[in-house]
Amino acid sequence: MTAVTTRSSANSHSQQMIQQAMSLSRRHNQPLSILAIRFQELESIQADIGVERIQRLLARVRHLLHARKRCEDGLMSWQSGQALFLVLPATAVHGAMAMATRLQQWFTSQEFELDEFRVFLTTRIGVHCANHQEKESVMQLFNQALNSLEDATDTDRIALSQPAQQQLAALKSAPETADPLSRELRKLANDGNEESLLEVLSPALCMLDERLRLKLVDRLLEASTQTVVNG
Repeated sequence: MTAVTTRSSANSHSQQMIQQAMSLSRRHNQPLSILAIRFQELESIQADIGVERIQRLLARVRHLLHARKRCEDGLMSWQSGQALFLVLPATAVHGAMAMATRLQQWFTSQEFELDEFRVFLTTRIGVHCANHQEKESVMQLFNQALNSLEDATDTDRIALSQPAQQQLAALKSAPETADPLSRELRKLANDGNEESLLEVLSPALCMLDERLRLKLVDRLLEASTQTVVNG
């Protein structure tokens, strides 16, 4: 698979933003994840609809993904838009897997109309989580995510890099250290007592600022993915 180089098709603003996200992640010892999104069978689609329409299609996809990502996330094109990188600051492996799953489901449900043509896109997504001890460069992060695509299959279209697999295994084996409030919330959730759970959570949610709400969304995504993985 072709490696990412500094000549990859990304504008200077994207590169600057992603480099800044990496620096902040290392400085504050926060997680950072990369998704590599590759579109399958583009050559066949292009043969059917033509070069001009395929370029319009990829531009539309980038626009839609930009609208779906968080404001702090970075989006970069590679190989003239045939693949995309999504940079997820403050996002560990479970959150990255949740985002990959959401994107995969979204692409599966999307039908793109271009003139008289209707196009469905098939994707494979590679997930890599930064290891700050290794001091990876931006290009090394991208290549790790890109290389993990080799392990994606037609039945399992999301693949983890080796470091991401190791992080996931470490989280699974870590002992549970829940505080009393967490245990109570878990009990309410396990009992299916939705009304009581909402009564406990709603006042606290109203007091959160936008930044903390975004963090909470990430945690909820991680929790939903962890349930699937552990099951």
